[in-house]
Amino acid sequence: MNGYRRNRACSCARCRCSGYLGPVVLITLGVLFLVDQYTMYGIGQTWPVILVVIGLVKLVQWNAPTTGHVSVPQTGPGSSTPDGPGAGSGNAPPSGGQQVTHG
Repeated sequence: MNGYRRNRACSCARCRCSGYLGPVVLITLGVLFLVDQYTMYGIGQTWPVILVVIGLVKLVQWNAPTTGHVSVPQTGPGSSTPDGPGAGSGNAPPSGGQQVTHG
């Protein structure tokens, strides 16, 4: 594996191609249903076309260049953002300066 991770904010060719599979399969299904209605070939005979289309889209995605790729920031377990959980000391008194007692 080459360490590539898709980033929605990136504009490289591989990141742009990663969202093509769903729409292309949907269009292919529509074309196959039209072929089923207007020709002598049914879905039972033409369904392998879907597999070929999926393979072609995957091939295009894999071979797309990654020039200009913006990497996804790595976040591991235990790392947090300054605004997220664990920010500050964690022992700050409740707002209003009142003590809360349990019991």
